[in-house]
Amino acid sequence: MLGFSMKKEEILLRYNSINENIKKIKEKYNIGYDINIIAVSKYSSIETIKEFLSLNIDLPLAESKAQSLRDRAGEIANLKDNVKWHFIGRIQSNKVKYIVKYADLIQSVDSIEIAEYINKEAQKNNKIQDILIQFNISDENQKGGFILDDYINVYNNIIKMPNISLKGLMAIGKDTEDTVIIEEEFEKLNIIYKDINKKYNNTLSVLSMGMSSDYELAIKHGSNMVRIGSSFLGNS
Repeated sequence: MLGFSMKKEEILLRYNSINENIKKIKEKYNIGYDINIIAVSKYSSIETIKEFLSLNIDLPLAESKAQSLRDRAGEIANLKDNVKWHFIGRIQSNKVKYIVKYADLIQSVDSIEIAEYINKEAQKNNKIQDILIQFNISDENQKGGFILDDYINVYNNIIKMPNISLKGLMAIGKDTEDTVIIEEEFEKLNIIYKDINKKYNNTLSVLSMGMSSDYELAIKHGSNMVRIGSSFLGNS
């Protein structure tokens, strides 16, 4: 519900709560590295986004629709410099031009064909585009992503593209109350992430897993980037 707006005081309360929770999770699992928070703005009104930016919290914003990214990034650029944007939705080839123009990181690259479109558009824009490869860890047809077994072939194909910089991997856990299933899915991608880094000399730095409902489980299984929407700038 995009009509929902929050004031900066509420946003700051939520941000502090998430930060405190992540601190406790890191202590619980003895994690020493940073966990990067992505503020998912796709549920938010533009007014909420402006309130968030007024706090000068240095977090990227994330959108899942190319038109929303184009429109919001364009509007916000007139108000504030150096706002980082991530794209986290399904990518249509005819919308790649908007995504490459505005996204600092494209998290949801789910086919070689789409990667090739991104590479060509980045060349046109004289840009090296940072991306993550999305894997379908839940085997759900409605979710994008490469199959897990194909990870070496996928990595080797994408790493050759001159205007793409592959930063890491991304996945969405199954929408279920069964935490055992979710943990198994996250651990599968964690194993692949570690294996790629072992084989290719630590070329990846980002493992993006976990959202509002499951980010503790994701962090437990190696995630260093969590995408928080509904419990942060969202509608709950």
